[in-house]
Amino acid sequence: MSAQSPVVKGNVTSEGEPLPGVGIIVKGTSRGATSDFDGNFELKASDGEVLVFSYMGFITKEVKATTAKALNVILKQDVSTLEEVVVVGYGTQKKKEITGAVVKVEAAAIEVSATADVASALQGQIAGVNVQASSGDPGAGANIIIRGLSSVYGNNTPLYVVDGIPYEGDPKLSVEEIESIDVLKDDASAAIYGTRGAAGVILITTKKGEEGTMKMSFSTYYGVQSITSGVPLLNNQDRLYVDFLSSTALQGKTYGNTWTRMEPSPHSMTNNTNLINTVENNYAPIKNHSIRVSGGQNGLVYSFTGNYFDQDGVIIKSGYKRLNLRQNTQFKKGKWNVSTVAGFRTEDTKHAPWGLLLDANSYNASQPELTVDSNGLEDAGSSGGSEAENLTFLGRKLIQEDDSEVNTFDANLRVAYSFTKDLKFTARVGVLYANGTRITVNPEYVAYNYEGEEIPTERSKIRNTASRRKNYSLENIINYNKRIGKHQFKLLGVYSRESFFSAQFFGEKFDIADNNITVLNGATSPDANAGSGTGQWNQDKTNTLIGYLGRFQYNYDGKYLLSASVRRDGSSRFQKEHWGTFPSISLGWNVAEENFWAPVKRTVNSFKLRASRGTTGNQGIADYSYSPVLVLENDYVFNTGSNQNLESGLIQQAYANPDVKWETSTSTNLGFDMSFFRNALQVTGDFYKADKRDMLFPFIVPPSQGVGSGTDAQVVSNVGDMQNKGTELAVNYTHRGKMTIKTGLTYTRNVNKITKMSDTNKEVALANSQVSNVGQGEDLVSFLKEGYVAGAFFLIKTDGIVQPEDLEDYKKIQPTAQAGDLKYIDANNDGVLDINDRQFAGSGTPDYEIGWNFNANYKHFDFTMQWYGSFGAEILNGSKAYTYKKQNHRDLIYQWSPQNPTSNIPVNRGDSHENYRGQTDFWLEDGSFIRLRNITLGYTIPKNVLKESGISRLRLYTSAQNPITITKYTGYDPEVGNNGLSTRGIDRGTYPVSSVIRLGLQLDF
Repeated sequence: MSAQSPVVKGNVTSEGEPLPGVGIIVKGTSRGATSDFDGNFELKASDGEVLVFSYMGFITKEVKATTAKALNVILKQDVSTLEEVVVVGYGTQKKKEITGAVVKVEAAAIEVSATADVASALQGQIAGVNVQASSGDPGAGANIIIRGLSSVYGNNTPLYVVDGIPYEGDPKLSVEEIESIDVLKDDASAAIYGTRGAAGVILITTKKGEEGTMKMSFSTYYGVQSITSGVPLLNNQDRLYVDFLSSTALQGKTYGNTWTRMEPSPHSMTNNTNLINTVENNYAPIKNHSIRVSGGQNGLVYSFTGNYFDQDGVIIKSGYKRLNLRQNTQFKKGKWNVSTVAGFRTEDTKHAPWGLLLDANSYNASQPELTVDSNGLEDAGSSGGSEAENLTFLGRKLIQEDDSEVNTFDANLRVAYSFTKDLKFTARVGVLYANGTRITVNPEYVAYNYEGEEIPTERSKIRNTASRRKNYSLENIINYNKRIGKHQFKLLGVYSRESFFSAQFFGEKFDIADNNITVLNGATSPDANAGSGTGQWNQDKTNTLIGYLGRFQYNYDGKYLLSASVRRDGSSRFQKEHWGTFPSISLGWNVAEENFWAPVKRTVNSFKLRASRGTTGNQGIADYSYSPVLVLENDYVFNTGSNQNLESGLIQQAYANPDVKWETSTSTNLGFDMSFFRNALQVTGDFYKADKRDMLFPFIVPPSQGVGSGTDAQVVSNVGDMQNKGTELAVNYTHRGKMTIKTGLTYTRNVNKITKMSDTNKEVALANSQVSNVGQGEDLVSFLKEGYVAGAFFLIKTDGIVQPEDLEDYKKIQPTAQAGDLKYIDANNDGVLDINDRQFAGSGTPDYEIGWNFNANYKHFDFTMQWYGSFGAEILNGSKAYTYKKQNHRDLIYQWSPQNPTSNIPVNRGDSHENYRGQTDFWLEDGSFIRLRNITLGYTIPKNVLKESGISRLRLYTSAQNPITITKYTGYDPEVGNNGLSTRGIDRGTYPVSSVIRLGLQLDF
């Protein structure tokens, strides 16, 4: 009979209040426990063993165990939260020692979001970090811009660094893999990454194990999504009335003498089709499952995380599935420290057909119902009419399948050796391999007109695209850290090398024999097509980046701080000037450590002033931009008559600039950090100015130089300058007691301005910035123009509707005008209405943003709420413009007519008429909004209920994401990020952001 192990019992409190969730471990062993909601604990321990009590925000305490009586342990709050460790480039620093603009976000702040994209979870969390959804498409990444636009032609995506390894773009980690995120906002902090830090740096630390008892956790949630807004459309009767109005306006027809589409098909009078009900997939499910195992002993710690995310789209034919696996192992012995990280990710994405939402909004209610499982249609329309062909084209879209799969493996090995306690060498190697396929199937679709004749349609087609990507990185790092009395010195030296390779190719065949056979050999046509990636971003490419870095940091007695670095980078993306040098310096003064601060230190616990100036470069341009592209298959016939010979040929369609070089950003930052009332209230402020020099701007080459049109007529050169100025404020408050409350407020304001352009091109219209792609001569509306924000809208302003009594005067500047037309303003008073009358009309960039986070815990309940507000952005409602042009918007019932002369809606005179052109402010709307991003209510089951189950924690919760949006915008959603520049703020049927309601649980063992 064996003796029972002794049990130590006790209670943990702070300032008279119990502390739940305190970690207690027997020092030097794996035995441990956690305090319950009332602060009580018990664990197996012998008299004299040391118990270690740890809890976030409190000072760790060690107490000798005794079985003779209950232990009453009192933890003190860690009033010096400035001791929090923050990750910076190539190392860590205490928050107290930070001299740049660096912000840390813990995992708990982002885990409340139901998203596959880590960036979107940061919205409103960090002052100075603008996060805007590019679309609501499942798997779509958010546009994240740190302190304003960093480049016009190049890349604005921040550099992501995961566990020290840089990534090209979003690493697509699951939220459950992340321990913390640190953001380097100012150039002085980001300069340590040289050419890749111009758009800011996001440092992600993944979860690692801890020595002690093996821990296992499981979390899951299930939710449904819905679209909460839409475009008001015409029903069948209203559409018939609008047709009458249109015939009157265009042809002078009377209501009794107007031909309509009902004439050849009276049965269509009984239709009242709303294709939105077919295209939208309301209550689409979203689910997430995650498991994590961690632990360790004797110097070896491990962590394994697995996550599965599955989201159906709120638009049919769209969806996203992702499986993430990641292991993180670290071994310490003597002077050696070895860690390995390996991750595997597989992504399956279903892509909705392009423009499907716009097609549904323009669908005539008198037309027949379409289904997503039909391969054909009868009675599609009249013979010889475009309506039948358009209907057939849309029917083919509804059965299109477009699926992609990407498999990614990444790993890194880090080996560190400490020669002495002050000198350490680290070698780090990282690799990434990614292989992707995309299969697009346009099945055979057969449709017949009213006469029973088959309607000619596009050929059925199968297209396969394959891509592969490889990244390699190598870093050798040496650190020297020395403290002499009150002086502390840190020296860092780094050599880094990164190589990137990507390639893709495609094959396609036509005329599918059977829609159920979707392999290339299932198509019968001999005219197959194949090729490699084309265009500046999709071409096969290889590039290399080499960097050398030195950094010096000095700290005197925790009061006076200095950090200085210089990095020299060489990039293969430039032909002549491969190398760039990027220095930085930052200073800090902990004023509260001075003796003269003592009288107020009990109230104002800390006060630090920061100043920095740094330089970064931007190499985020397309590879081989310095070299012109030669296009094959431009053959030429030589000689004449019977001697003619057709020879293979190629042409150069555009010029390239061999002298392109680095874009350079130099910024100055002034900041302060303050905390009050034992660090319960913390305030941080930053004020910055960033000057972007030698920016790559396009300028137009005259046709006399033999170039083509559009982008072929542009040459990119380092001719521009841009400036960002801004203010950032963050306020956080924590109250501990029976109810624990944590709340934070962020404010961000950034002013962007183009300060210099080419002498010959003071303004450039940005490609693809049309409000709508319907009608002839649609206008580009986003511009680069000296003195204005990048991506500014320039529009012709309007002044209501032309009334009969104003018509003769208005005809002096618009001779073709009629009563009921949109009234343009002759801004330059030259008596002519043309493009020179465009005026600045804002942009899709907000003037300022506000975020508010609130967390409360009471007994077993927890409550979280996140609000985000964006103010001052403008939106061009392209969905509305498209539906007007397609004569299907409900507004058209109320358009101007002699019988309705007070209307402010112009007459429908066709999709290309000036009334509906995209060049006017008629489509411009206020894009400001306030959104409840997340609200969560949770309940943790008391531990005494779970005592016999082996479960240490069980939490149930319900959550709503994006349930409330307050806005004046009349379109689907005011968050219109698109590509972040030329189409930012232009809503052309952008896939809307949906609301989500979900239930979830979290288990710890």
